[in-house]
Amino acid sequence: LQRGIVRTVIAAGGLAIALKKADDETFEIGLAKDESQKIHIPPSRIDQARRMLQLGRKNGVEFVLPVDFVMADGSVSPTIPRDGAQFDVGPKTCEQHVAAVSAFIEYHKKKVGAGQGPACAFHNGVFGKFEEEPFSQGTRKFIGQLKRLHDAGAEVYVGGGEGGTALYRYGDESWVTHCFTAGGTILKALGTEPIPYIKALYLKVRRGLRGT
Repeated sequence: LQRGIVRTVIAAGGLAIALKKADDETFEIGLAKDESQKIHIPPSRIDQARRMLQLGRKNGVEFVLPVDFVMADGSVSPTIPRDGAQFDVGPKTCEQHVAAVSAFIEYHKKKVGAGQGPACAFHNGVFGKFEEEPFSQGTRKFIGQLKRLHDAGAEVYVGGGEGGTALYRYGDESWVTHCFTAGGTILKALGTEPIPYIKALYLKVRRGLRGT
C-alpha cells in the first residue's frame, strides 16, 4: 500500500473483520472483541486496518470485503451476532470474489497488451476454519480462482503456511507460479521491514564484495 502498487485487496478472516469494523463502527465483530478468545482482534489492529483503508483508497486501491458469513452452526448471515463468530465466508462473498478476479484478469490483459508485462497476484492464508469440511468452501473456491488467474497468464504466488496447505489440498502446485514455504516471512518481505537473516546474508555478501 505504501509503495502505491497494489490494485485490489481481497480480504477474509480476521483481517476482513478488522477492515469492516474500521470502515463501519456499527459493524458487530462478535466474539472477536473478547480478549479471552483466540480470535480476539484488539483495538490496535482495527486502528491499523483504518490506516490501511485510508492509505489504500487514497491510492485507488479496491478493498473486497465479505458480505456474508458462515456461522458455527452452518447458517449463513450478513452479520455476526454478539456471541458468535464467523467460520467461513458465505456464498455471496464467493460470488464477489469471482467478479473481482474477473476484473483483475481484464486489467492483466490490458497491462500485457500495453507491453507492461503480466499482473501479479499474491495469496496468503485461508478464509476460515478450512480444516473442517463445513467451513472449507470459501477457501476451496478461491483456490480455483488462483488457477483462473494463472491460466490467464498472471503471475500467482502463494505464501505457504496454511495457504500452501490449502493449495495442495484443493488444487495443485501447477495452478500457480510458485508456492513459498513460509507465509509469514514472505508477508514481511513484501512489507517495509527487513527480514533479519536475509539482511545479515545481504550485508555479508556486500562485505565480501568490498573485500575483493
